[in-house]
Amino acid sequence: MSPMTTPNAFETGFAGIEEVSGINGAPSSLGYRRARAGELRDAYPSGTHDIELGYIGFPEPSAVSEYANALLQADPRCRRVVLPVPELDLEAIAWAESAGFRYVIDVETISGGFSLLVSEPQWVIDQPAILEEIPLKETA
Repeated sequence: MSPMTTPNAFETGFAGIEEVSGINGAPSSLGYRRARAGELRDAYPSGTHDIELGYIGFPEPSAVSEYANALLQADPRCRRVVLPVPELDLEAIAWAESAGFRYVIDVETISGGFSLLVSEPQWVIDQPAILEEIPLKETA
C-alpha cells in the first residue's frame, strides 16, 4: 500500500488531532476542520457545518469510520464529513470506501487534484433527490 497523505493535512485550522491505529501498526493521525476553512471551500458547494477530515499515514478504516461518526454526532447540523484523497488514486478511494465513505467528485484546488468522498448522517441520506419529490411551501 502506498502512503496516503492529504498534502495539506494539519496545516491550518485542523483540530481534534488524534493518534489512531494504523494499517499494519503504522503511525497514523486524524484531524478535522470546517470544510470552508481550507481550500475545499472553492472546490464544491460546501455548507458552513461541513467538515473536512485530514489524515496522516495509514489509518485503519475502522478508526476513520469511528472518528467520522463521532464528528457527525457532535454537530447535528453537519451535512457531511468530506475526505479528500489524491485524485484518481484507486487504492486510496477503496480505503476510504472501506471506512464507509462514498465517492462523490474529483476537484482541483491550489495544491492539486483530489477525489472527494463523503460520510453523511441519515437525515441527509433520507432527503429527496428528485426535484418533484422535494416538499415546497404552499402559498395562499
